[in-house]
Amino acid sequence: MDEHRGTTPEIEERRIRLRPENDAVGTWLERLFDATSELVVFAIPAFVLVVLFNSATLSGRTIVTATGFILVAAAIKRRTLAVGAPWPKTSTRLSLARLAYFNTVVVVGVVLPGLVGTATGAGPALVLPTAFVVGLVGAGLFPPLVALIGRGGD
Repeated sequence: MDEHRGTTPEIEERRIRLRPENDAVGTWLERLFDATSELVVFAIPAFVLVVLFNSATLSGRTIVTATGFILVAAAIKRRTLAVGAPWPKTSTRLSLARLAYFNTVVVVGVVLPGLVGTATGAGPALVLPTAFVVGLVGAGLFPPLVALIGRGGD
């Protein structure tokens, strides 16, 4: 055992051994997982509200909103979709911003489709597509908004 590191030569060899790179599908799945976990962790308050209402309609809108958000966030993280700024790194400073923003997107994705469906008379035919668009746009606006605020708004 190495007295300075507290490890054996075998452990050291494993640490420096190169790991194989992901292929395109593996990278895409990794980004989807990252985006999903980020949304789920920070939007827990909105998800709890939906669960408390115990409504299949609201749950459906939540799932569709989250799906749109996750797809765009993963594409931005993978750099296959450019929105003017890269996906913001995780930091303590941005945790409150993520908490507020992600919950707002989920709540808007739950409420707005019902309002649009009622106002247009289209009813259910427009509800889920509207929720999906809210998720898409919500994720797409997050990086540029963080960049704009980070620059002091100038």
